[in-house]
Amino acid sequence: MFADAWPLAVLAVLLAWPVPILLARASWPRRHARAAIALWQAVGIAGGLALIGAPLAVGVAPLDKHLRTGLVVLWRDAFHLRVPASLGLLQEAALALAAVLTVRLVGVTLLSALRIERDLRRQRDAVDLAAEHADRQLRVLEHASPAAYCLPGTRPRIVITEGTIAALAPDELEAVLAHERAHAKWRHELVVQPFVAWESALPLPPARRATASVTALVEMLADDHAARAVGRPALARALVAIGGTAGPVPNQRAEHDQGADGPGAARVTPTLDRVQRLVKAPAAALSERLVGSAAWFAAVLLVAGPTWYVLR
Repeated sequence: MFADAWPLAVLAVLLAWPVPILLARASWPRRHARAAIALWQAVGIAGGLALIGAPLAVGVAPLDKHLRTGLVVLWRDAFHLRVPASLGLLQEAALALAAVLTVRLVGVTLLSALRIERDLRRQRDAVDLAAEHADRQLRVLEHASPAAYCLPGTRPRIVITEGTIAALAPDELEAVLAHERAHAKWRHELVVQPFVAWESALPLPPARRATASVTALVEMLADDHAARAVGRPALARALVAIGGTAGPVPNQRAEHDQGADGPGAARVTPTLDRVQRLVKAPAAALSERLVGSAAWFAAVLLVAGPTWYVLR
């Protein structure tokens, strides 16, 4: 009965706790930010599939020995408003659990996306009223504290303060603007949003670590874009001068990481890690390239493996 269920259950447990903890502690993602984000996304997708698939496999086990064909039988009976006679109390409870998990995960993801977009829209409107319009996207706030962040979306805003302009040299200011434009162009908030939803749906330490790690990696992706445009030294000096930049997603806890009197409204990623990463020259060794390739391969395998297992 549990032939299809137990591998999915084991995978769900591994991807819900030990794997996120180990991945968050690893040092290699700092050197391969894009591959690490893909691996984090694969962990989330595969974990969700396994978490829902395990109780589904238990529920349809009396209908067929394979999950896919069992679901087909179940769907056919449900379409005709029939409950299969072979289902017992255990199977019905398992199917109910799968339905609850599906509604929970999908519902929280949609609600989180709507809330984040609502918060971004409100902040964009507020900034448009309070700040000087330097160009179509750039807004300059009259505030002495240095700060820079992006309010992404279909109408992105890049926000800096007068304190930022005063604190930075021209090349450093251009590096900060290039960093924030990368957030706006590549819609990095869409990368972070599912992990914010994961944290809301499963408020456990691994989920919090996942959100923090992906937020930091997204900042590193934007750093890479700015470094290619302006240079690594200029961006590193800018980060030291203004104390970092804020992530592309508003803080769901409504806490201002830059202080109660600061203009930012997003989580600030660890600045020291980012500066060290910029100062240290990227390694070109074969082993480093293999690490990135292995991460991409693991991401594909994590998604393709459970999908094949369910559809086989």
